[in-house]
Amino acid sequence: MSLPKSITSLVEMPRIPLDKIRENAVSLRLDYDQDSLEELGDSIRDKGQIQPVIVQPGDGDWFDLVIGSRRFRAAKLNGHQDIAGYIIDPRSPPELLLMALAENLQRVDLNPFEEAQGFLRLMKEYGLTQKAVADGVNKSDQYIKRRLQLLSMPEEVVSLVSDQRLGLQYIETLARLPSGDDQVRLARSVIRNGLTLEELRVLVVRELNEPARPTRTTRELTPIKITARVGEFMSFLQKTHRRLNLRRVNAAEKQAVLKALKELEDEVRLLRAAITGVEVSTPPSTADVGSGNIGAPRNHGQEWTTRDIARINSPRRPSDEELAVELGRTPGAIRAMRAQTAEKA
Repeated sequence: MSLPKSITSLVEMPRIPLDKIRENAVSLRLDYDQDSLEELGDSIRDKGQIQPVIVQPGDGDWFDLVIGSRRFRAAKLNGHQDIAGYIIDPRSPPELLLMALAENLQRVDLNPFEEAQGFLRLMKEYGLTQKAVADGVNKSDQYIKRRLQLLSMPEEVVSLVSDQRLGLQYIETLARLPSGDDQVRLARSVIRNGLTLEELRVLVVRELNEPARPTRTTRELTPIKITARVGEFMSFLQKTHRRLNLRRVNAAEKQAVLKALKELEDEVRLLRAAITGVEVSTPPSTADVGSGNIGAPRNHGQEWTTRDIARINSPRRPSDEELAVELGRTPGAIRAMRAQTAEKA
């Protein structure tokens, strides 16, 4: 192991008793995986300790651990009595924290949230500027900024980054959103839909340009929400045909799926017509196809009569499925006409 340049006056001590080492001097790691500690302990037992820990003198005959918390814990877990280490001259708390951060960053030994916690301590507890922290750990200002922004994210977003499911490069864009709910929602969308950073930026810009969003009292559907939901559903459909085992699906179940897909097609056709302004005729319903009644059903493909419109809007009307049989139209067409007449009312 090559020691950080900031470590000077090293005095090697072959073995240091574990019960004389304290961890409270510098503590960066928040999450210790038990299995990985056991594996490290087994490796130390079988192959010997390759990298020593680094400590500084404490009170009395105690030593304060500066670098090597995983090695220290793994050794204790596996019943070792002592550990190989270096003793350095006493340092100030910010110097110790910078040393520990630099060593862990070099080893890629912390997750981004743990890094951010260390950077924040240097700034809040010891008054270092962001640039001073960046210089101290030999990283760019942008590197420090992105990790500090992670501290303002909801817990779910932090977990997604720590688990390497969400790239840290998305955090700066997510941080522009006004609420944690929005940040979680779009972070999930990035993962589900495989969004690029530029695609996320477009979504965030559109969200921020929505008028009076904070005071909205209704669950308004906007184009950006429709696009995101459609993308999520498309991802579901793409996985379905690969996972569905048709050998285990009986005829009745197949018919139910086909009916659902037919109704979905009708709804998509009607939405496309509403957006483009082009009126489309509705094909026969699944029930008609299954019964052989593929000829023009009553009222199908014709103009809506006043009686039919009154019927679908009656407070005492039957279900849309029953109306579909009665009027010879699909449930989707009935709902679309009901919505259209409600807008004109």
